[in-house]
Parts: sequence; structure tokens; C-alpha cells
Amino acid sequence: MRQSLKDRKDEIRKLVNDIGVDAAAQKTGLARESIRRYMRKDKRTGEIPSKDVVSKNNILEKISERFTKKELLCIAEGGIHNATHAIPKIETTKSIYRMGILSDTHLGSKYTSIDLIKTAFEAFAQIGVDGIFVCGDVTEGMANRPGHVYELSHIGFESQSQHAIDVFSEWTDSPIYMIDGNHDRWYIKAVGANIVEHICKSLPNAEFLGHDEGDLTIGSAKVKLWHGEDGSSYAISYRIQKVVESLTGGEKPHILICGHTHKAMYVFDRHIHCLSAGAIQSQSKWMRAKRHASHTGFWHADIGIGKTGVTYFSPTWHPAYI
Repeated sequence: MRQSLKDRKDEIRKLVNDIGVDAAAQKTGLARESIRRYMRKDKRTGEIPSKDVVSKNNILEKISERFTKKELLCIAEGGIHNATHAIPKIETTKSIYRMGILSDTHLGSKYTSIDLIKTAFEAFAQIGVDGIFVCGDVTEGMANRPGHVYELSHIGFESQSQHAIDVFSEWTDSPIYMIDGNHDRWYIKAVGANIVEHICKSLPNAEFLGHDEGDLTIGSAKVKLWHGEDGSSYAISYRIQKVVESLTGGEKPHILICGHTHKAMYVFDRHIHCLSAGAIQSQSKWMRAKRHASHTGFWHADIGIGKTGVTYFSPTWHPAYI
């Protein structure tokens, strides 16, 4: 039976609203201009929403899928919401909490030693860490610079994320807390995929703390992980001091752990215990060309937990001579 004009208009209206003009034309077998003619005619009568209304509806649907209610409220009120969720709290009755600390593992890079990661996890198990903290650049990413692809052992989102999942699941069942770094965020910038959050969701013992920085509390101790997209400084401590200067009084943590520069150092500044976390990845040809050293290794640190914060912080560096 032949469709009535009203039925045809209703069908086209729904298709345009759901899938757009081009797809509606293909679906109905009508010319694109015919679809537009229906839209123009019914727009005058108020039956088909205008292009602007359709676009706004689609945009609002995508926004509501992507953000939490708290984030949407913050956007609506013009505020800033940096955290993807509430700051995690690690409840502990211990007077000493032992951290295992890794940074810049760059999984998927030919310059990353899987044996060194295994050594780190074995050391963490032997000394009995309570949690493992990973300070960004969990994966190598793709095409961050010309020729980068030739430095990869694993290519693409699926390959690098699965490689990371396999590594973290095979050698540790300790709680893991991660942020992403500039290499991880290549996937966000290129295709909108959050590789570190995906890795954490695939591991039963891992939690994603945020983009570039993340906060959590351990008892009364405030801890911040930081990555950044800046470069190395001539004096290793200078970069840490500038990060500390950027923190206002109310934002200051007791402990700041910095990734990104592949440098290892402990500094106490403005009453903050600051650790530059080093790297698992060894010096690449790109780093050598830029005259940047890589302090390859990992840390563990004991935190004295008091009633109002950190009573002491005792870090130990485990260098890798590779």
C-alpha cells in the first residue's frame, strides 16, 4: 500500500532527526535535495525541527553521555571540575604506609624493559608495599613526533592497552593508582580514546585518578600525582620547585610525585615532600639527540601517618643499570 503524504513526512522527519540528511536520503532512496525540500516545507509549518534544533539535541545527548551530573552542573554554572570523580580515600590504621612508585613505563616502546617492570613488582612484593602509584605515560602512544612509529614494539590502541593490562595483571595484585601522561593522551587528541582509564577499568585492582594530575588521601596524608607537558630543566630541582609554586595554599598536598621528565630526585619545599619519579623507559635516541638523560629505575617510600598529616617521608631509589 502506498504511503500517505503525512506518513511519508513523519518517516522523513524521524530519519532526519535521528541520522541526518545524507543518511535519510540514502535510507529512503530520495535525492538529498528532496529531503531538504521536505525540511523547508515542514519548517514553515513547524512540523520538522530546524537544523539548529536537531544539532543542539544531538550535541546535548552526546554531552550527557560523556559527563557526570556533577560535571554538567559545574559546566552550567561556569565552574571548573578537574577531577573525574571524588578524591579516593585509602582508609588505613597503619602508622606507616609503604608506597611503590613507578613512572613513565611507556609500554609499547622498544626502549621499555619488561624485565625491569617485573623486577620492580618483585621488589614491591618482597618489601610489602601497600599500594603502587603510576605517575603517567603508562603507554607510549603513537606519532608524537616524526619517525616515532619506528620506536614502537606495540602499535595502536588495542595492542598497547592489552600489553599494559597483561603486564600489570601478571605480576601484581596490589592496589594500583594511575594518572595519564602526554604520551597516553595522544589517543585522546587523535581519536578521543582514554587509554589509561580503559586499562584501569580492565584491571580489578586499578583506579584511574585523572588526566595529567590526580589526588588521593591515605589516612590523613594528602598525595598528588603530577605529570605535565613541560620539559626538563637544567637543574633537576627547578622543575619541581616551579610545580610547587603553582599550587595555592589550599591545594598543597603533603606529598607530590612528579613524572614526565625521567629524572629521579627528592626535594622538600614549602612543607611538601616532593619526588621526581624517574622512569622505567631507558634513554631513547630522541632523548639522546635532545641531550636528555634518563634516570631509569623506581622508588618505594615509607609514609609516617599522623593524626593531621605526614610525620615523615622516607623514599628509597632503586636504580637500574641498563
